[in-house]
Amino acid sequence: MDFPELRQLMADVFECDLAKIKPDSTPDTLEAWDSLRLLDLILAIEQQARIEISPDRLEEMVSVPTILQIISQSKAA
Repeated sequence: MDFPELRQLMADVFECDLAKIKPDSTPDTLEAWDSLRLLDLILAIEQQARIEISPDRLEEMVSVPTILQIISQSKAA
């Protein structure tokens, strides 16, 4: 999954404008990003990318670059 795919997924899950999601977005820069919606996002990522993200990694998922890195690592595992 690359940034444009993640960006679209985030916009759908967070119900926000695509333009608000930047390559360096975090919960501090995106009002709709809260813990409940993060769980929804993780489920959507797992379904779309056909991967499983370890629950141990949830606390790390606090920025777009980190999420992309975790997706990449989960695909390689």
